Amino acid sequence: MLQSFFVLPGQYEDLARDEVISISKIYDPKTSSSSESRLVILKSKVSWKKIASRATFVRNSGNIVDTFDDISKIDPPIPKPVSFVCRTINLSSRKLSPSLLERQAGQVLKNRWGSKVSLSNPHLTVYLIITDSEQYIGYADVKIEPKLPIKAIKHPHELDLKLSRCIVNLSQLKEGKTLCDPFCGTGTILLQAESMGMKSIGIDFDPLMCDITRKNLAANGFKSKVINSGYNEIQNLKGTIDAIVTDLPYGIASRASVSPKKLIKDFVSILPKRKKLVIVYKKGLDVEEMNKAKKYEIYRHKSLTRVIAVR
Repeated sequence: MLQSFFVLPGQYEDLARDEVISISKIYDPKTSSSSESRLVILKSKVSWKKIASRATFVRNSGNIVDTFDDISKIDPPIPKPVSFVCRTINLSSRKLSPSLLERQAGQVLKNRWGSKVSLSNPHLTVYLIITDSEQYIGYADVKIEPKLPIKAIKHPHELDLKLSRCIVNLSQLKEGKTLCDPFCGTGTILLQAESMGMKSIGIDFDPLMCDITRKNLAANGFKSKVINSGYNEIQNLKGTIDAIVTDLPYGIASRASVSPKKLIKDFVSILPKRKKLVIVYKKGLDVEEMNKAKKYEIYRHKSLTRVIAVR
């Protein structure tokens, strides 16, 4: 079974880790994982490239092939590349010289393989990943960057593209499945879903928002359905959707006649059962119906922390 690694940023570490694991479990429910500091290692049938192409918060990724104690004795089971470069990722509490490790490893591998070292355009990158408990050797033959959709028209209160992509991934939907965003606003979540091969349906009570969403979808050549209606419209769609992913409006972005907390309670109460739910809302608005959800807090500024809840 393949063993792959993913190095995460320091920000949103728990969220980033669970996003990577969620993506792998979409395609291989038997995925197992271990993590330390900002490193996630997966044992999965899924290629690291597939996961990295969807994930939002991955800095580096590739295959894990070995561990080492003595840099002079490394001999990883990697096919001989035409050219390569060594890169150190120090996730430990130790102070070390990355450039020295890279030079030492590069010389050892150059002697073993007879390959040339290329700092600017290597055929293979060999990673020396250092944690407090282990030293890993990984490699990648390409740098994978997710392709984000174009956002032609924006709104100051919308969820950013990266977090939108992340919450879509937490829904664990495969390509071809249908996502519904019943508070679609300018369509950010729909854009991310369709960019990853899903179908999507957006609902919004504001005709102006629906028009903006359609324009944003058209700018990417996307064809998600957009319905100008209240969130109760979701009851007419329950047979056609596989997950609900949404960012609830708040502050001046919300024109609901009820309080924000009652809006969440009323909304959750009408959702179809046994459908995956990923919902974003302002901290302090928790309702009993979401007590069992897995939650992550996203600090924005001193007066706003948002909660991502997955149920």
